[in-house]
Amino acid sequence: MKYFLLLCLSYFYLSANAHIFVFHRFGDDRHPSTNTTIEQLKTQFEYFKNNGYKVVPTSDIIDKLKAKVDIPDNWVAFHIDDSYKSFYENGLPLFKEYNYPFSLFVYVEATQKKYNDFMTWEQIKESSKYGEISLHSYSHEHLTKLSNEELIKDTKTSYEIFEEEMGFKPKGYVYPFGEYNEEVKQTIKSFGFDYIGNQNSGSVNKNIRQI
Repeated sequence: MKYFLLLCLSYFYLSANAHIFVFHRFGDDRHPSTNTTIEQLKTQFEYFKNNGYKVVPTSDIIDKLKAKVDIPDNWVAFHIDDSYKSFYENGLPLFKEYNYPFSLFVYVEATQKKYNDFMTWEQIKESSKYGEISLHSYSHEHLTKLSNEELIKDTKTSYEIFEEEMGFKPKGYVYPFGEYNEEVKQTIKSFGFDYIGNQNSGSVNKNIRQI
């Protein structure tokens, strides 16, 4: 299966084609480096609402890429990494209020082992009513430091648990920390995801890498 390597943005980079913005925590001032306040989120949402932007699911962008057609400059998508509980408690209500879709990427070990700061499977399932759910690895390790055997085990474990809990196969995968090399890329690719995301600055257009 061919997949697309998406360039994910980290704030306002609105110069060309579709734009994907990455979030982590919401309304959680314990971790300022990865936190977005609810006031900031609402300001961003109001900007998109009032300046002609259309918030779309990531799958809509992938459909355009598969068809090799132009992606509208006003398209925006939101990626939420790690499945922190603060998204469910603080961020999701605002996404629902604005009727904005999103893609949530699950750190499977944290949910499976019920780490305190992360969403439960029940909360993830509830969130799936409003957005797309995909994978962010099992153990959230630096993938470039794993052996290929460890990488395959990590991805296979996360994939199988995700499918069992959610009842469907994940279509997307985002590298933990945005880190990858050629070996990591080829191994993750072998699992048949529609797309794989990193965190380099850029925009998404019909010329994006298809492998």
